[in-house]
Amino acid sequence: MSTTPTSAETAAPEMKGFFFKRHARLLKSMLKCTPEPYASLETNRLTLLFFILSGLDLINELDNVVNEETKKELIESIYKMQLINGSIPERCGFRGSMSSSAPMNSPNACQFDAAHIAQTYSGLCCLLILGDDLSRVNKKAVLEGVGCCQRSDGSFTGFGASTESDMRFVFCAAAVCYILDDFTYIDVEKMTDFICQSRTYEGGFAQAPQCEAHGGSTYCAIASLSLVHHLHDNTVLNKKQMNKLITWGIQQQDLGFHGRTNKCDDTCYAFWLGATLAMLNSENLVDTVKLREFLVECEDTRLGGFCKYTDSESSDVLHTYFGIAALSIFNEPTIRPIFAALNISCRAVEHLERIKIEWRQKNS
Repeated sequence: MSTTPTSAETAAPEMKGFFFKRHARLLKSMLKCTPEPYASLETNRLTLLFFILSGLDLINELDNVVNEETKKELIESIYKMQLINGSIPERCGFRGSMSSSAPMNSPNACQFDAAHIAQTYSGLCCLLILGDDLSRVNKKAVLEGVGCCQRSDGSFTGFGASTESDMRFVFCAAAVCYILDDFTYIDVEKMTDFICQSRTYEGGFAQAPQCEAHGGSTYCAIASLSLVHHLHDNTVLNKKQMNKLITWGIQQQDLGFHGRTNKCDDTCYAFWLGATLAMLNSENLVDTVKLREFLVECEDTRLGGFCKYTDSESSDVLHTYFGIAALSIFNEPTIRPIFAALNISCRAVEHLERIKIEWRQKNS
């Protein structure tokens, strides 16, 4: 009797697919009604909306879930969160929700209400994803608001009166200026110097100088350099430093990626570090088979979405989005490509570039 294995026995195991329809169903449900556990994030509602809309966009479900009428309603609601009180520049931009005040054009508007740079980034991204032309964005007011957030060391705070500054807000500032096509309201040289000072002995980047290298802050640093066109020109990182950064990034992978040394693998770092390596043209060094296996294990096949860890009880919207975004970085079939530096689909960025052409033609 022959013991030679058959072709079926020797064939490579078929890759498991992802339940994108279930993920779309989860995101759709959150678009209609935000679950009670998210109540404490009310002032970050625009960021939650970004996770939902961008996630649907990447898995090609946005038009199936959000009809034209709903898109218009969402666009209107986002513009209601724009603060454009030009007499107080540090308060201008987008706030995260309507919980702190009525719309600015309302007699009940609070004069002490202030925008937040992270919500401004989220709001602009949501408008682009929904196909808005940004014609109602008060560019001057928003950019003045961003400029007021920059500190003397080049870092940025979340809003003008805040004392909390780190690499997250540096990225938000760079992204907002990139979207609005104007870097004249910030000091780019000081910003890149802050990024340079935040580089650690490990090769990665910290939230601020003298802190530990972190996957999230490293993404923010590298994306910021990319957006201001200083990532590959040797003005901030030389080749040796770039190689050390790539080595550090790859070393954060066990099965998935973790954000710091000796931490557990976490779904969101598949994007933070995957996107970083992609911007460094080194995503080919990632063990994508292991990474995909990790994301399969983190998938919530009951409710839809992705969990933080492989042993987490249920999914959440943040890790659902970044799980999807990571799969886009590594070219998962059926998922739209993502523009890593801005963290939105290439489709949305193409729409942005058409808007910029119109702006430049008007100003020429």
